[in-house]
Amino acid sequence: MGRGEFEQTVFADTLWVTNNKQKNNVRNPFLEGRFGFNYQINDKHSFGGFYQNTYDYVKTHSEYDDDLLADGKLYEHLQNNNVRHDKNTPNHQINLYYIGKVGQLSIDFNADYTSRKQLSRNQQQELSTEYDDRDVNTENQTRSKMFAEKLFVTHPLWKGQIEVGEEYTNTRWKSRFDNLEGYIANSNNEQHESNIAPFVELRQKLGRFQVSAGLRYEHVESEYFVDGLRRDEQCRTYDDFFPSFSVSTSAKNLQLSFSYAKRTTRPSYWQLSSDVIYENRLNQQTGNPYLKPIKYHNLNAMVMWKWLYLMTNFSHCVDPILYTAGSLEEDSKVNFVTYLNYDHADWLTVTLGAQKNVKLSDRITWTPQYNVSLMKPWFKSLFNGQEKSFSHPMLTLQLGNIVSLPHDWLIQADFNMHTHGNTGSNIWVDCTNPMLSLSVSKDFFQHRLNVKLTGNDLFNGGINHVLLYSNRMMYRKTEDNDSRCIQLSLRYRFNVTPSKYKGTGAGNAEKNRL
Repeated sequence: MGRGEFEQTVFADTLWVTNNKQKNNVRNPFLEGRFGFNYQINDKHSFGGFYQNTYDYVKTHSEYDDDLLADGKLYEHLQNNNVRHDKNTPNHQINLYYIGKVGQLSIDFNADYTSRKQLSRNQQQELSTEYDDRDVNTENQTRSKMFAEKLFVTHPLWKGQIEVGEEYTNTRWKSRFDNLEGYIANSNNEQHESNIAPFVELRQKLGRFQVSAGLRYEHVESEYFVDGLRRDEQCRTYDDFFPSFSVSTSAKNLQLSFSYAKRTTRPSYWQLSSDVIYENRLNQQTGNPYLKPIKYHNLNAMVMWKWLYLMTNFSHCVDPILYTAGSLEEDSKVNFVTYLNYDHADWLTVTLGAQKNVKLSDRITWTPQYNVSLMKPWFKSLFNGQEKSFSHPMLTLQLGNIVSLPHDWLIQADFNMHTHGNTGSNIWVDCTNPMLSLSVSKDFFQHRLNVKLTGNDLFNGGINHVLLYSNRMMYRKTEDNDSRCIQLSLRYRFNVTPSKYKGTGAGNAEKNRL
């Protein structure tokens, strides 16, 4: 059961304010089956594979109450009753791999195929005190197929080794959206994307220093179709290089490292879709087929002395993707949310931490894992016609404690919290979320059976308060995910032998986009 409240203010020709209260009840049966094999030909060659099928069904029953105010006066009251069925099946995944060694040459090959079908049906009843009632029925069906393969070979070179390889992905994603009553336009979109990426990395040991340098080149071709017709203006071709470099050294109890890497994250297929989500007659949401990939330039440095460590990370993000909101031209009270690329965002993160095993007695060990992080963002965007800064720092505290006791007893206590601040986007976090969790567990039958009792979020601090500022809209949300609970779990291991499966998968980033 989840509960939430939000207040939405739209600065249009009329000052529109929406006050909303909602509660959700979610059921989510989930089944996953997997079988595979691993064959060791000899100590130099092995291959294997697996097949996995997933059944995922989610039923969400939501109730909403909306008060819409126009220039401070009540304009309309809406009551919404919503039942949503999300069925993600069948979800097939196949992986094949080969690992071998010929002389001094090491070979690693992975191939993956996934096929997914997702069907979402939404039945919504809107009751209005001032205007017409509505029954809104929508159906969204998506299908996707992906093939990916990754091959890399490694060979000794001078005082280290060189790795050369390539990765290829090919994806087909289709989405069809229908609204029976015609409140939203139907859509039928299809996206095709292929990505070929050769790469090389050189690793060397020079005295006390470990040095690596790499380069990856990506060629991406993306095609967009609407109702079966290719939209040339929405098709894209990307060519880019992604260098990386790292150096590390150690002396007695001191370890030092530094690295730089350029990376990219591509928009999810939903973010690129033009399908419209109908929340109610006041709020709609859609994707943006013109989104560009996000690029990151990351600098990392670490100093570690015995059990203390200090880490710093600076990220320069180009074309970050953020929520943006505006009003429909034909009806200013209807809020229309989508995604846009912004110019850039930067943030610096500094983390001081400690991790150590402390022997309290011959049979009792305490392992504290403590760290405190400061994140300082730099980001600006427009809000209500003026430039607004989102650069307030945020401090995070994490205290983890594990106590190992005789007879396979384990006690764990974790505490997390953060200060108010910005997260590197157009969101202000207006809560601290102090969360304490305690657990006690014990193993039986030579570690085959594990029984664990957990108390999650005992302070009930997992209630989120956030404010989002975008163009002409200010959105204030309070969300209670009902994270305070007691859990009892039993886990039985039929085979305690570690898995010998050596496949690592291909196209893993593409799977996340789907």
